Amino acid sequence: MPRARGGVVATLPIPLLRDAVAREAARSSLRRVARELAMSPNGVRDFVQGATPRGATRLKVERWLVTKGGIERPPNVSQFVRLLNELAGDLSPTQAFELGRHLAGLLVESYEERRLTPPRWVRELNRYYRPAARTGGDVA
Repeated sequence: MPRARGGVVATLPIPLLRDAVAREAARSSLRRVARELAMSPNGVRDFVQGATPRGATRLKVERWLVTKGGIERPPNVSQFVRLLNELAGDLSPTQAFELGRHLAGLLVESYEERRLTPPRWVRELNRYYRPAARTGGDVA
């Protein structure tokens, strides 16, 4: 994990940061985003096109994203599954699936504990990780 000055660890995946910068540049302008990031327009363009940022630049983009209020669209189940599979790369596929099932259940429980209805993406995630129901015709 890259470290920037002061020992702060950058934590968000680069593709997520790249997507956020690209979306904001498309919404406003490359120069405006560059000014907000305290980067050159060419540096922002290169980052959006795939250049790997230095640790300090990555941290700068993360902080900028926080000031923008984060990601505006709700999480996507397939993004969650891909990220979880990437994070669980050392585990077997069965263990990774079980981890996802437990995380989905924990999310549902957390919302219910606060007496809130889980958002649609949490319900979809829980449905994705729910074990398949056996029908009467299934043979073990």
